[in-house]
Amino acid sequence: MNTIERKLPDLSKDLIDALGVRFPSRCPDPSDSEREIWIKVGQRKVVEFLQDVYDEQHTTIISPKE
Repeated sequence: MNTIERKLPDLSKDLIDALGVRFPSRCPDPSDSEREIWIKVGQRKVVEFLQDVYDEQHTTIISPKE
């Protein structure tokens, strides 16, 4: 994905941490229906996407002076 598609307002680490707790990465429960599994996968994908965006927003690229 290019940067234009990822342009979002500054994200808060607290928000991402709270979403990570609410929608954890875990194996599916055998009692879940296929639909429930896909919903949980989608929720987790959003958390991972926001974490990636947060990381990009807080990465500094330092280039040497020429």
